[in-house]
Amino acid sequence: MAFEGFPESGLAFLRDLAEHNDRDWFEAHRGAWDQGIVPAMLAWCADLQQRLRDVMPGLTFVPRVGGSLYRLNRDVRFSKDKRPYKKHVAALMWEGGAEKQDAPGIYLHVAPGEVLFGGGLYVFEEARIDRYRKLLRSPGSVERLQAALAAAKKGGLKPVGEKLVKPPRGFDPEGPLAELSKHQGLAVVKSMKPAGWLHGSDALDKSEAAARAYAPLHAWMRDELCG
Repeated sequence: MAFEGFPESGLAFLRDLAEHNDRDWFEAHRGAWDQGIVPAMLAWCADLQQRLRDVMPGLTFVPRVGGSLYRLNRDVRFSKDKRPYKKHVAALMWEGGAEKQDAPGIYLHVAPGEVLFGGGLYVFEEARIDRYRKLLRSPGSVERLQAALAAAKKGGLKPVGEKLVKPPRGFDPEGPLAELSKHQGLAVVKSMKPAGWLHGSDALDKSEAAARAYAPLHAWMRDELCG
C-alpha cells in the first residue's frame, strides 16, 4: 500500500477522542483507527524508509502496532491521569537492530493541533551520557556535531531532549562547550500545523525534507555515539 496521506477522518477521530477519552467511545469508533490511521501510518513509514535508503540504510521499520507504530493506549499504572488513550498517533523507525529506546531514529507525530517530524535520542542511557561527554573532549567529534546541529537548524528543526540546568563537573560554565555538555539526550524536531498538505503526498515530501535535515546528526550518533 502506497502512502496517499494521513486520512482526514483520522484527524477528526483524534480530535473527538480528546473529548470522549473512554473505552466505550473508542470501541464504537475504532474503525477510524484500525482501517484508517494504522494502515496510513505504516504506509507512511514504509515509503519514508525507502526514500531515505541513501542516507540511513540501516533504518529499521517494524510494520505493526507495538513495533514502529506506538500503541494508542496510555500506560496509566503510575499516573493520576487515568484516561486510557493518547490524543496523538506516533511512529518511530530506528537505527539497526538495537532497542528502539537506545538508538537514534526518525519520529512522526500527528495530533489535531500539531504535526511533528524529528529524530535523535530524547534521553541517553547512562552509558551513552558518559560516551557523549567523552566525545565532547574530541575537537573533531565536536566539529562534526556542531555542523550536524547547524544543518538541522537550517532545515527548520529545533533541539529538544533532556538537559541539565548547569554544565556537569569538568565543563567550564563559560566555555564553548557549556551548552552542549548539558544534554542528557539529543533530538531535533520540526513542528507544523495540520492543513491540507497532511492528507496528500505532500506529507511524505515534508517528512523526507525534515529527515534529510536531521540526517547528519543521525550519522554522528550512529557512527560516534552508538557505534
